[in-house]
Amino acid sequence: MAHARLAGAYAGARQGIAALRTLEHAVKAFDVADPRADRPVWMGFYDRAELHGLSALVHAGIGRHEEAEAHLHHTLVLLRPGFNRNRSYYRCHLALAQLRQGEAEQACSTALSVLPAQPGDSLTERTTRLLTELTTELRSVASGARCATEWMDQYRPRRPQ
Repeated sequence: MAHARLAGAYAGARQGIAALRTLEHAVKAFDVADPRADRPVWMGFYDRAELHGLSALVHAGIGRHEEAEAHLHHTLVLLRPGFNRNRSYYRCHLALAQLRQGEAEQACSTALSVLPAQPGDSLTERTTRLLTELTTELRSVASGARCATEWMDQYRPRRPQ
């Protein structure tokens, strides 16, 4: 997990080669780890889904949005059922990856799946921040598109949980 986090830091610093090399170390370390070995409780969330999620963030951070999207699809398939906040978070990242590839309609559809079904429900702060980022980028690249108008009509920033 430390390798994956370090890869994210490299991506944030726009050091793509170091990010990808370190991410490769994370994948290799994960692959050789014994899945039956006892782990500290604080690492209970770290599984193949989370590795794909962190990989997606690294790829997105260095502008490789197609690769990020592929990892996010794996994350969402593998994510355990009770991880609803993570599911929303990664769906937001998926919408951003789609938008950054020029797929505004798909991005809007993905983002709409994140919005709470019940009027009283709210989103976490990190998810709200991502949806705000998506909205800003959508206004910039597809403001006249029908899907963008529908998104703006549906999305209202909600208070964090």
